[in-house]
Amino acid sequence: MTRTLIAGAILLLGSMGAQAQTGLTSEMTRVIGALNLREVVIHPDNWGPDITATLPGGARIELDFHRRGSPLEEIESAQNEPFPATEIAALVPEAVRTNPNYPSDGTFEKVEFDTRGIELEGKDGDGRDFEAEFTLDGRLLDFESD
Repeated sequence: MTRTLIAGAILLLGSMGAQAQTGLTSEMTRVIGALNLREVVIHPDNWGPDITATLPGGARIELDFHRRGSPLEEIESAQNEPFPATEIAALVPEAVRTNPNYPSDGTFEKVEFDTRGIELEGKDGDGRDFEAEFTLDGRLLDFESD
């Protein structure tokens, strides 16, 4: 039992050291795993760390994190290449995804997260531009479409 606890503590400290060396926070690691990101590049800056990465479908995205690396504040398309809503669904609250106004078949150019809710910008499944704002419990606050 003692050996197991010591081995676990060593593994934990080792993983914390690895995160510190790479600049990854636990929130960043969670997001990278949830989205199954590839080609991950971390860009530390004075306003918080950023990540540039590739989604499984090939779209390049930029992720902005709060100054301390947590929480995730924004996902934005890189190189004007919108990404499918399905590829970031793991980070969108289920209550938002099940709202009939949520464009699950659309593409996003920008997704903003905060403690009150989520804002989306992109194109719906019919190719119309839209902007939408939802509370975390799925209530639609605002929806604009062309």
